[in-house]
Amino acid sequence: MIQFNLKQRVFVRHLVAVGLILAVASVGANWAFSRMVLGQVDRALLDLALAETNLTTADLSHPFHIHERSPGTGPPSFPRLDKFIQIVDMDGRIIARSANLGTAQLPTSAPLLEKLRAGEKVGDTLHDFGDEPVRLLSVPVQIGNHDYAIQVATSLADANASVRLARLLFLAVSAGILGAVVLTGAMLARTVLRPIDQIVRRARMIGELALAERLPHPGTQDEMARLVETLNDMLARIEQSFEAQRRFTADASHELRSPLSRLRAELEVTLRRPRERAKYEEVLRSCLSEVERLSHLTGELLMLARLDAGGPPEAPVPVDLISILHEAVKRLSHEALLRNVTLAMEVPPEVTVSIASAALSHVVTNVMDNAVKFSPVGSEVRVSVAIEKGAAVVVVSDAGPGILEEEVPRIFERFYRGQVARQMEAPGVGLGLAICRALVEGQGGKISVDSAPGGGATFRIRLPLAA
Repeated sequence: MIQFNLKQRVFVRHLVAVGLILAVASVGANWAFSRMVLGQVDRALLDLALAETNLTTADLSHPFHIHERSPGTGPPSFPRLDKFIQIVDMDGRIIARSANLGTAQLPTSAPLLEKLRAGEKVGDTLHDFGDEPVRLLSVPVQIGNHDYAIQVATSLADANASVRLARLLFLAVSAGILGAVVLTGAMLARTVLRPIDQIVRRARMIGELALAERLPHPGTQDEMARLVETLNDMLARIEQSFEAQRRFTADASHELRSPLSRLRAELEVTLRRPRERAKYEEVLRSCLSEVERLSHLTGELLMLARLDAGGPPEAPVPVDLISILHEAVKRLSHEALLRNVTLAMEVPPEVTVSIASAALSHVVTNVMDNAVKFSPVGSEVRVSVAIEKGAAVVVVSDAGPGILEEEVPRIFERFYRGQVARQMEAPGVGLGLAICRALVEGQGGKISVDSAPGGGATFRIRLPLAA
């Protein structure tokens, strides 16, 4: 099967559509012209029949006869040229006929006489009356007290010749128009689709190492401009994705390299010479701490990989938000006790939200753990729930050092750790809040933060209420 490119398909479809239009137009014009010519012939025959009727009824003292002019007695009568005239009664008997009929007579069939008796004018085309097709018009008339019919016939040779010439003219004009369409269609297809060829050539030059390049804008506001703008937007998103992937890979490599380097250094130092049992236990505990950190980091990386893979998220189900918050507080109570931080809750007795239970538990635990981790000794972490516009809003506030204003927009980025976190050497690798945002937004919610240096941080987790 032949495969056409877009340019060829546009050209062929345009050509077929115009060809069909011309064919329908030509057939319609030919039919209309044929009907018009035949109508002209019928009107001429009817005028002649009426004229003959008037001449006959004007002089009833003479027998019926056809009023013909003798040659040479006057100017030629064009309406009578090549016309046959015949007068018959309603039984088909011939009363009079024109001399040019000779011995022939116009047909008077029984169906024809029946229609004439009913007062109808009857037109018919005779294909076997003579050497040429003949058009016959029969008109009922009343002369005196009797009913007659005047039949007028003429040759259709000239009319058919005119129709044939018109048909050839229609065909020639259609062929000329179709030829012009072929040329103009080919040029238009080449002109209209040339920008697409330029876009394709430019797009092939843009690779992974040249994602900053963009397709040239045509400078118009048409469909081609919208295509270029859409492709440029797509390239921008791809560039951002590649940049995020590079940054993620670099950050992950750095975070993995640090504990591995410490593990290797401690093991190498320990193996250089024999040591006491207590020293070995101290080194093993330190190594175990690094392994736990690596295990935690690996788990978070795997969770991010699953979220990035775009797999189907867990289906939201009605979940008791208050019970999830109580479980998170219970889980963090030991850490809060060690840091002498109070966990205070101001929540209604029951709030049901639509979210995956595991995702909700992970998010609130992570946010509350951060609040405890950065709260000063003797301070308080407040957890409250409010209902706003069909959603439940979990508010977690601490009295910690807060977040710098310029760091707030980046706090949910992967591997990003603020200045305070680095100064305090707080545990973590900067993936917790990024995972929280992905989980909340994947379930139709939203997470945000408000903070000021020295004024603590307030996280708001907006969750859809269950129907």
